[in-house]
Amino acid sequence: MARLTGLLLVLIIASSCGKDLKNIRHEKRKFPEGFLFGTATSSYQVEGAWHDDGIVVSASWHEPETENDIVAAEDANQFEWGQYAHPIFSESGDFPAVMKERVAAKSAEQGFLRSRLPEFTPEEIDMIKGSSDFFGLNHYTSSLIVRNESVNGYHISPSYYDDIGVIMYKSNTWEDIGSPWLKVVPEGFYKLLTKIREDYGNPTVFVTENGCMQMTAGLEDDTRVSFYKRYLEAMLDAMDDGSDVQVYTAWSLMDNFEWMQGYNDRFGLYEVNFSIPERTRTARKSAYFYKELIRTKELDMHYEPDMSVPMTIDEGH
Repeated sequence: MARLTGLLLVLIIASSCGKDLKNIRHEKRKFPEGFLFGTATSSYQVEGAWHDDGIVVSASWHEPETENDIVAAEDANQFEWGQYAHPIFSESGDFPAVMKERVAAKSAEQGFLRSRLPEFTPEEIDMIKGSSDFFGLNHYTSSLIVRNESVNGYHISPSYYDDIGVIMYKSNTWEDIGSPWLKVVPEGFYKLLTKIREDYGNPTVFVTENGCMQMTAGLEDDTRVSFYKRYLEAMLDAMDDGSDVQVYTAWSLMDNFEWMQGYNDRFGLYEVNFSIPERTRTARKSAYFYKELIRTKELDMHYEPDMSVPMTIDEGH
């Protein structure tokens, strides 16, 4: 009995050590030599990236609600971002097959004489294939996808969403930061990068936008710092699996005008005081984190900046 108890203790200790070692591996992770970081405002700004010509695709990850929705989720991915990526990065070119088939079928049902989706000529397909030096990617969040009888009549017809034929929503289990559209789902970023690698022959990826908003003013933006750490870790996981990600760009350098949300959604590493003519910019905690990330080329999951030290430009930069 004593021997058995001792063996169990050894196994428990070994198991605990194994878990600790796994966690330690993720406490600090180095980026590859030559990896580039940037911050974005109205367009992507990445050190050295001006030498390449490419296209940027805004892509959410679409996750099936159940095993029965795998095909529906794939359809949603192909419609939302595959329609731009497939003609350029796939071996066959052209729009995704499912998009052509569904739009043609819907068009026929609606009495159109031909598909509402324009057709590429063979010459256009050949011209567009491989026309981008990199896959530019804007990514923020994910959606759950369901397709069942409830989708019938759910969308206006004809419409883009009726053509896809799914219902998209955000899971209540995903981290909520107060936004109706942006939930924190880093595993979706990993799955998206993996799919790009597997479907399109592992193109060079420039992440040209990634970040999260803050709904109120303030410099202690711990939610944003956590977002960056977790999404960067997911990106590094995909890179460890072979994804050729060479650039990461944080959205955004400072608070700015965010589409229909105006100045309410604040994405900036720097807070902008819009109430005064000077529009004073002040570094948030996330700015200190991002500066350290760029300086060390290392993701430190436990890094806590000293915000009492004024933000400066390091010598030689």
